[in-house]
Amino acid sequence: MGRKRGRERLFEIKRKKIIWKRRLIIFGLLCGLFCIFFIPTQVRIWKLQGQLENYQQQEQELLGKKQQILEEIDYYSSDAYIEERARQELGLVKPGEVPIRPGVPGRVQPSPDNKQEIHD
Repeated sequence: MGRKRGRERLFEIKRKKIIWKRRLIIFGLLCGLFCIFFIPTQVRIWKLQGQLENYQQQEQELLGKKQQILEEIDYYSSDAYIEERARQELGLVKPGEVPIRPGVPGRVQPSPDNKQEIHD
């Protein structure tokens, strides 16, 4: 009877080893499948996060440009800018002001009050 128990015990130990090996193999396969499905998805997520950061940076740059453009629109719409351009381009002056024009070396510029008449 001692031998019979010894054989049963050895058989049971071998059976438990086989069961643990099967469990280990199944666990390894499950981990492998998990990695096969998880890693590409995670890589895609990392790429999308990088793109999102780039888009957020571009958004901040564009918002800054938009603010600058809005400030320029306000400036160009202001009376001060219109007056400045009228003085520079059209030579307009306010009543009572005396216009001062820069001289050009070697040239005599006639005063606007001295109009020459053209005789045919």
